[in-house]
Amino acid sequence: MNMIKINSISLRLPINGAHGSKALRFSRSVKTSTLDWKPMKSKTTNLALKEIQERSPWLRKFFLGLMIAMPVVSFGLGCWQVQRLDWKTKLIARCEHAIALKPGELPKDIDPSLIGDYEYRKVVLRGHFDYDNEMYLGPRFRDGEMGYLVVCPLIRSNGGEPILVERGWISKEKVIPSSRESGGYLQHLARPKGEIEVIAMLRVMPPKSYFQFSHEEGSRQFFIADVEAMAKQSGSLPVYCQAVYDLTDKPEWRSKEKSNEIEGTNKTGGKWLNLFSKEESGTSNARYMSDFEHQDATMEYQGFEFAKEGVPIGTIPKVNFKNNHVQYLVTWFGLSLFSGGLLIYSILKKGNAQGAEKMIEAKRKHMKNW
Repeated sequence: MNMIKINSISLRLPINGAHGSKALRFSRSVKTSTLDWKPMKSKTTNLALKEIQERSPWLRKFFLGLMIAMPVVSFGLGCWQVQRLDWKTKLIARCEHAIALKPGELPKDIDPSLIGDYEYRKVVLRGHFDYDNEMYLGPRFRDGEMGYLVVCPLIRSNGGEPILVERGWISKEKVIPSSRESGGYLQHLARPKGEIEVIAMLRVMPPKSYFQFSHEEGSRQFFIADVEAMAKQSGSLPVYCQAVYDLTDKPEWRSKEKSNEIEGTNKTGGKWLNLFSKEESGTSNARYMSDFEHQDATMEYQGFEFAKEGVPIGTIPKVNFKNNHVQYLVTWFGLSLFSGGLLIYSILKKGNAQGAEKMIEAKRKHMKNW
């Protein structure tokens, strides 16, 4: 709002007349504007805030240091994520290459510290399972159903030390071993007897973190794959393998006694007797799958059959590593760019702004020149 100043001006003029000279006085008011036609551009400054900042200069230095460190640190983290992205990409490519290779023979002598160089490599294991030291990892859910992963030591035929084999997932109703030995038509797959051949993947399981449950010594249940604790409890090498997902039949896993019993039944009664016996009918179904396997190599059981009969469902061979480093590096570089721009803007703004004392002093100098 412009202020108006009113001034009074008087003027006396001499006049000569017949009666003598007289003084004539004129008076008028003059309105003068107090508007500064050349205003000084300045920034509004809070004097109280200015006083507080002068009392605590270390606080301003602290925030200034944070503003300088933010773009530098975030740029460094972005560069680190670039290196991590390159490392993770090569690791995934190496593991996918290992999965694509044909299964190889596992040597007799194994150095557990070198398993990481052969992770996801498929190997052929020969031997028999030690069911007395069978362990259960979980609970784990599959298709909405709760169950456990069966981990069993495999006593190898070549004389090497036993190793841990994760056979696969079973439902919680089949955790008790006797429930998998009820004479079902897939009993030879649920708990095979004698020497067998298994194709598995070498794995390096993540170590136990501080927030995860510890294993109770002597218990068969493990919450995480603590390879060291499992190996110690079962007397095996700390080498962990995962059986490969396979729903095909394994007729060679049947014991000789069971095969002789089936052959004797077929000779005496043939398929007609299977109509009156649930157990024999189930056994005949298993033989049917294997007998006709040479005609169609793709014949296999269904997953629900394995779950119902207590046959462990193996792991699908695929790389489970997550590669989110592209998102991380975009985040860090973006933060570096934003914080760097904010720092430059703050410096330029501070250079153009004037303090309260400087503004008052400049105003006084300007008024003296009037």
